[in-house]
Amino acid sequence: MIRFFSSVTALALAASPIMAQEIVVTVTGAEGSTGTIGCRLFAGPRNFPNGRATAGEQSVARGPDGEACRFKNLAPGTYALVVAALPEGQEEVTRDILGRPKQPWGVSNNVRPAMRAPRFQEAAFQVTAGRVTRLTIKLSR
Repeated sequence: MIRFFSSVTALALAASPIMAQEIVVTVTGAEGSTGTIGCRLFAGPRNFPNGRATAGEQSVARGPDGEACRFKNLAPGTYALVVAALPEGQEEVTRDILGRPKQPWGVSNNVRPAMRAPRFQEAAFQVTAGRVTRLTIKLSR
């Protein structure tokens, strides 16, 4: 009986939201934008920042408190995030002739190199076991 109770308790704790790794993303700079907030999560430098996400992708309405995306049940590790304000009905960022996004955008750590795209290492952050990682991303053009 004690062994069964211990197993049930262990399963309940493992499923607890306190034990799950989660990223909660809040955005600023999108207050005048209509449409959705697109978030792409990368677990390594492959495809970062302009390609398909390697760890998760969401397109959601921005909440009244600025909260946008929430990634749950992640493995602990190093990640980087790209966020953009997307016009209604659009799933991709449009770019100008030089390849710069036309919509407000940002990356984790709020890195904005002047003459090139941000690198994964510059935008990288750690997700730690049993913790919620909260990020605030500043969007601008």
